Formats: sequence, C-alpha cells, structure tokens
Amino acid sequence: MKNEYSIEGVKCGGCAAAVKERLSKLDKVDNVEVNIQDKNIVVEGTASKEDLQAALEGTNYKID
Repeated sequence: MKNEYSIEGVKCGGCAAAVKERLSKLDKVDNVEVNIQDKNIVVEGTASKEDLQAALEGTNYKID
C-alpha cells in the first residue's frame, strides 16, 4: 500500500535523509521517498499517519 503525505520542515537533503531514516525504522514501513521540492513523502507499507508522526516526534518535521 502506498500513501502520499505533505510534510513540513524538510528543506534540504539532510532533512530528507533524516526523515527517511526515522520512518524506515518502523516495522510497518517498506519504503520511503521524500520529495524536497514538492514537500511530500510517499510511504509504502501499512503504517498509519499517526505511526509516522509518532516516529518524527521531537523533530521539526510534521506530516499533514
């Protein structure tokens, strides 16, 4: 299952890598693609939006 979300706070390649690393650690996530220009992410897997946001807790990144 693929889901696309808007994401706030991703401004550079380092930000994108940090988001990808955190989300990829979730068991329910198979793949993550971060698009800096469009400010969105595509997540493959069964993780919910709440699961993804919880993985980013304590960062400046927010999933919409």
